[in-house]
Amino acid sequence: MSIHRFASVAFALLMLVSLAGESAAAEPAGPADAICGVWKPSDMPVEIQIAGANGQYVGTVVKAANPAMVNSGMIRGITYDPATRIWRGEVFAVKLNQFVPMQIRLTAANGFEMVAGSGFMSKTVEWSRVE
Repeated sequence: MSIHRFASVAFALLMLVSLAGESAAAEPAGPADAICGVWKPSDMPVEIQIAGANGQYVGTVVKAANPAMVNSGMIRGITYDPATRIWRGEVFAVKLNQFVPMQIRLTAANGFEMVAGSGFMSKTVEWSRVE
């Protein structure tokens, strides 16, 4: 095989691999990823970025009136149940100074409702998408 023929075959293979990577990246994210992005709760002056991590989702403060809160983990262990279309995990309750169970249900493309706590000790908070 001549060097020119080898170079042509190598180039063609490189292009195929490159195109395959682009089409895989262009595929839409699964429904569980709808929770990813930057969100703002209606009851606190913070913005929290929710992202995938180790097969679950976590929420980290990216903007806050109190600079000490930035980079702190406020939501952890979020998993998605496709049967109910609900995410479950834990959220840090500032007033209690501890993590409490929570669940999230999308209300629109730009919002979700979080119910934190359980029973009569629960609180519902509306969130809106920032990014």
